[in-house]
Amino acid sequence: MDKIELVNYHQVVAHRGIRFWCYNAGHVLGAAMFMIEVGGVRVLYTGDFSRQPDRHLLGAETPTEPPHVLIVESTYGVMEHEPRELRELRFTSAVHNIVKRGGRCLIPVFALGRSQELLLILDAYWRQHPELHGVPIYYASGIAKRCMRIYQTYINMMNDQV
Repeated sequence: MDKIELVNYHQVVAHRGIRFWCYNAGHVLGAAMFMIEVGGVRVLYTGDFSRQPDRHLLGAETPTEPPHVLIVESTYGVMEHEPRELRELRFTSAVHNIVKRGGRCLIPVFALGRSQELLLILDAYWRQHPELHGVPIYYASGIAKRCMRIYQTYINMMNDQV
């Protein structure tokens, strides 16, 4: 671990004529896009990124200096996503309908940060619906609990809704 050097967003690091710095990618807590500059040419490299803020994270930053070359992960590059509000409404309506008829919901969540997002969505929905105040919400995932500790440690990287 003594060879690992932490780099903050926007911190410029230079080594043998190569400069790089990073921006918030908005995908998961700590996700970064890296701008690399060699010989005056800027290359922006990123894996997953999200321009849309969600319940707990800011959206990806727009680089202050435009890249000459962009390398980007593109799993959903040509897909148009349904608006977040509509997805949340569908999700909370389904959960509410199940609970209203006496059922229980088990929602398997494996993606980093997704548990936190869903808990925030459900928390906001529960607060708006007094008839649900007596219905508990549990999360039983070792990784979600570990993630929650990390999120609590880096709360300064979240948006104002948290």
